[in-house]
Amino acid sequence: MGEPESTPATAPVGGGLFARILMGILGLLLGFLMILATLYRLMEVGSALDSSEIPDEIAGSLPTLQALFYLVAAFCLAVIVSSIATFINSAWARKALLGSTGAMFVLLVGCGIYEYSIINELYGGHLADAEEIPWRMKPMTTFSMLMAYASLFFGGLIWLIDYLGRGRGDAPAAKDGD
Repeated sequence: MGEPESTPATAPVGGGLFARILMGILGLLLGFLMILATLYRLMEVGSALDSSEIPDEIAGSLPTLQALFYLVAAFCLAVIVSSIATFINSAWARKALLGSTGAMFVLLVGCGIYEYSIINELYGGHLADAEEIPWRMKPMTTFSMLMAYASLFFGGLIWLIDYLGRGRGDAPAAKDGD
């Protein structure tokens, strides 16, 4: 009698239907947006690898950048799958969506740092301070960092919806007179 009852595997996970649908929609938007941007970037890197105009300083770095973007594409697929699982209310879906979004953000920041190091090798020295360099070549506005900002925005919205949709706990209320 004093034992707590375990919840069955089909019990509702928490949060309302609206929160689940909104998290799923935001996750799908993030996944498809990032997969499109990643495929665009992979086509750019692939065409750069095929051309003979690549400077020798960065020729060895482009396959690594391409491999990093393939990892980003894998995380995009994980975000899409966990978003679909959020729609059907799987017990692991919310955590998987938050985890894959966070891991994709960290990987995109790593891609941005690596992309900036490639640009820095190409242009040399103090690239961040130069005013004649286009804004796309600055450290905080490389293509990967712009993707990371979008991932952070969507991930923050998903986290906020998950946080607000959680139950407040089933703590018993204190009785007067006890």
